[in-house]
Amino acid sequence: MTPDIAHDMVKLEALLRGHVAPHLRSKAEARILDLACGRCDEAETLIKVVKDEMAADQVKLVGADIRIREVRQARERTANLDTEFLIEDATKLGAHKEMKDFDMVFLRHQNYWHGPELWKKIFDTGLAKLNDDGLMVITSYFDREHQLALDALQKLGAEVVLSKRNDASRDVGDAPGKSVDRWLAVLKKPK
Repeated sequence: MTPDIAHDMVKLEALLRGHVAPHLRSKAEARILDLACGRCDEAETLIKVVKDEMAADQVKLVGADIRIREVRQARERTANLDTEFLIEDATKLGAHKEMKDFDMVFLRHQNYWHGPELWKKIFDTGLAKLNDDGLMVITSYFDREHQLALDALQKLGAEVVLSKRNDASRDVGDAPGKSVDRWLAVLKKPK
């Protein structure tokens, strides 16, 4: 892990503990679904926070992404954790009937504006995989993208619990107004 990514994980952990943790319920076993996970740099951070904040004895993280190389990297990096990574289109996870009842669905740096219809399907799939008390947590690189994602999720019936600008996010030099985990949102599935 590069120093920048390690530092980003420290900031992500603080965001999760400060803003997601208050909405988590204690549970002996917890499950996280990380959609469009890529290399899943956040796996260890997510598991640690959920384990601590839910007082869980066991936390399993399932990740899904269509990029084979990144999924292989995720598998290698997390071999010592309770993880499973699928090379799978996140819009097709509905076919996996056994994949349900997740306590958290996580989407880091969703790219809503690069394919609104695709991301609506991914969001819909994620919401359907949550248990009744589950939370969807998203982060965004850009302000406008974040608002577009929230609007789409609300149209799908999700309730926004929290939307928070991360003032400590690290600027990314390739685009003005882009920063790592610039926004965090916590949502509940439709009732």
